[in-house]
Amino acid sequence: MAENETPDQEPEFASDTLHLTPSKGRRAFVNVRRELSDEELSSPALQRVLIDDIERLEKEKFELTEYMEKYHEADKKAAVLEEKVKKSLSQDLIFGVSLTLGAAALGYAPAVWSAQPTGWITICFGLILIGGGIASRVVKQ
Repeated sequence: MAENETPDQEPEFASDTLHLTPSKGRRAFVNVRRELSDEELSSPALQRVLIDDIERLEKEKFELTEYMEKYHEADKKAAVLEEKVKKSLSQDLIFGVSLTLGAAALGYAPAVWSAQPTGWITICFGLILIGGGIASRVVKQ
């Protein structure tokens, strides 16, 4: 850098000059007063502007009504699918628990086989649980 050169500096902006407003729709009439006299309302230019705004708003309302209907349909479908998932999860849980307990009972039966009524009861209990688990899976489908 030469002796007579100054370093680059960012320009300083006053906070009031940097006023950003979102550009949504027509912003030309933001600061216009809202009360209109009868003379102003009788102006053909103003009437055309107001009619254009009314037509634009009616069109937007119609489009948004369609989206609202689609939203409600999608919301219903999502609720139905969530209930199906919950139902499926509970049925899978019943199936898994029944098979596990039934298999555990059948595995425990040889240990209590010497006490004869208990051995047969354990085998029957295990078979009933396994059968119930399989039946819950068949009913699900």
